[in-house]
This record gives sequence, structure tokens and C-alpha cells, in this order.
Amino acid sequence: MTHPRPGGLLDPATHTWLTRHALPGALIHEVDPLSGGFTNDMSLLTIRRPDAAGAERYVLRHHRPCVSRFPRNTCAVEIAVLGRAAARAVPVTAVVAADPQGRATGRPTLLYRFVEGILLSQVLADGPASGEARALGRAVGAVLAGIGRVELLRPGVFGDSSLVPAPDGADTLSDLPGFVDHCLVTGASDGPLSGTDSAMLRALARRGPVALAAVAGEQSLVHGDFNPKNVLMRRRAGQWAVAAVLDWELAFSGSPLFDVGNMLRFAHEYPPAFTAGFVDGFRGGNGRLPADWLRLSRTLDLFALADILTAPPDSAYFARARAVLRRSAADRH
Repeated sequence: MTHPRPGGLLDPATHTWLTRHALPGALIHEVDPLSGGFTNDMSLLTIRRPDAAGAERYVLRHHRPCVSRFPRNTCAVEIAVLGRAAARAVPVTAVVAADPQGRATGRPTLLYRFVEGILLSQVLADGPASGEARALGRAVGAVLAGIGRVELLRPGVFGDSSLVPAPDGADTLSDLPGFVDHCLVTGASDGPLSGTDSAMLRALARRGPVALAAVAGEQSLVHGDFNPKNVLMRRRAGQWAVAAVLDWELAFSGSPLFDVGNMLRFAHEYPPAFTAGFVDGFRGGNGRLPADWLRLSRTLDLFALADILTAPPDSAYFARARAVLRRSAADRH
């Protein structure tokens, strides 16, 4: 029996596409909502086949229209990114089927094979002991180093599935003070960010030109949202390993320090051993960290932080992001 996801998101067109094209002959047994995405609708599908004894699980992802300050990759680009990453042994989810333009389902749709695991955010929230936290950090840092070893033709955002950024594709991430001003101007006038906080954000953004000059020309694959809610972990032979890096719709070509800053944005909330292990794992995987990597990565993460602070997904996440802003401003003096 099919259990429709709340809101009727498993509509007749999607059901037809799944059972006739994506998973021909499959019987959809359950459809359960998956949380975690702010810009997409995600469902966990449990299916059965008439000629198979066990059940199979897949993740269905419907892309919602989204007005974003960052270019978001299309389904076709995301499929190409996943293929490029997998070819370099980066753990990612396998795409089983796609309706990139939404011609069959009405919206761009991807179907992934389900990967067993537990989100890194949950593992960290459970309070791992120091030794375990360090091992987690090493595993995650090594995978990020592997992502950074995927080289692209030039820096910038991806225009199509060739993954060759347009010559002007780096414009969005080339002017941090300008981007922060844009976020502040386009944010809701009654938003929670105070005038004092806005001034702090602008002051921190003035570091932008120096930080961007330091990483200019780097053309590695950048995940763009590399944080604990997008890293799936599992135990392998008694050790933590990364099962999959999820959600590549913000991926672009640039410096791995963008991802370092993203992962360590809330480092003060994690066991210190996790951060130490993360740095060790990144370096051990041949990831390059310049002498001032911490300052540079925090500055580059201001692109994402400014977006969060001026268009927060919820009040709790805003409070966490504002705490990061104020800590960064205090460290500056």
C-alpha cells in the first residue's frame, strides 16, 4: 500500500514516472517524509518487486522553485557533479533516475539510491568521547581533501553539465563586501538582524578582498554546503567512515577553504577533538592549509553567513548564526 507523503507530494504524475520509468514494475509500499532540506521536498520510498523477496529503499527529491542569492545547480549539473566526484572515490549517493526538466513529473526530480547511515550532526549532538570525536573529524577531513582533489578547468559556478564554468562564472563570489551589502538591502526590513549586527557583518566583510586574493585561481570542486547535516556517517569494521556526502546543489569550482569554513562555522558547539581531527584528516589527505587558513576560511564563510543572517530558515538557526557573527567580531579586536 502506498502511504502518500503529507501534502500529496507523491502526485499521480510522479507515481506514474516512478513505476513506469524510474523503477519499472515496482510496487511502492511506503512513502515517508525526509527532513533536512530547505529548498527541496525529500521522500524516502520503500518499494517491493514482484520477483524479489526483500524491500528496496530510494530517496526521491523534488526541486522547489527557489529565489536564491547563490546560483543553484540544475538537476543535470548535479548529476554531472556526482559523477565527477564518484569517479575520484568521493562517497556520494548514486542517481538511479532523473527527470531534469520536470517534463514527466511537473518539477525537476532526482531519484537516488538510499544510503544507510547517521548524519554527522546527530553523531556530534550525541556527545562523542574525545577519541571518537577525533576519529570522526579525521574521516570527514580526509573526505573533504578528496573533494578538493577533483580539479576543474577554471574557478566559477557551473553553467551546464560540462562543469566548465563560464568565463564570468566567478562573479557571484568575487566581491564579499558587495555581496553582504546586497544581502542586507534585500533582506526583510523587519528581519531579526539588528543595526549593530549589520555593522559587524559589514566590518568583517571588509576582509574579503584580501581573502579572495589569497585563493584566486584555485579551481577545485567545492561542495558549497559542507556541514554536519550533509555528511552521512556509518561504522565500518568498528571505525567511523563517511557513507555519503549529500546535497550538491550549491557546488562550484574554487578553493576548498570555502568548505573548511562551512564545516567549522559552529566548531564552538562541537568537541574540540573533532576540529583537531578534521584538520589532521584534511592535511593527511593532502589538503592544503596555508598558515592563516582559519582566518581565510572564516572570511570566505561570510558569504553563506550573510545569506543565513538576512534570510534565516528559522529563529533557532538565526540565533546560532548570530552567535558566530558576534564571536568573529570579538576575535577581530
